[in-house]
Amino acid sequence: MAVNDIATKLANEIKNSKEYKDFKKSMNEVKKDKECEKLLKDYRAVQMQVQNHAIRNQQLDKRIISKVDNIQRKVASNKKLCDYLNSEQRFTLMMDGINKILAQAVKKDYK
Repeated sequence: MAVNDIATKLANEIKNSKEYKDFKKSMNEVKKDKECEKLLKDYRAVQMQVQNHAIRNQQLDKRIISKVDNIQRKVASNKKLCDYLNSEQRFTLMMDGINKILAQAVKKDYK
């Protein structure tokens, strides 16, 4: 079997995996709910803000900490969004595992 054929088969297996199906289903649920979609956008923006401060080795001020706490409380109380974030994490972990397997196959050639 040619490499491209195997890659196509892997792509189909990923698409048919429980992790991907759960992720896609929960993503669609979030997209149907504009309020939930906005909360996800706000959550991602706050995450970026915190990461930017960490990269710059800057302390978070009280305003940002309060904003983070507020968003986290809202996310924790939103079942659709929690389901989405959990399924996203499971799918990402699966893809990370696949990427590690692929990288290991050629790693020794780069030493």
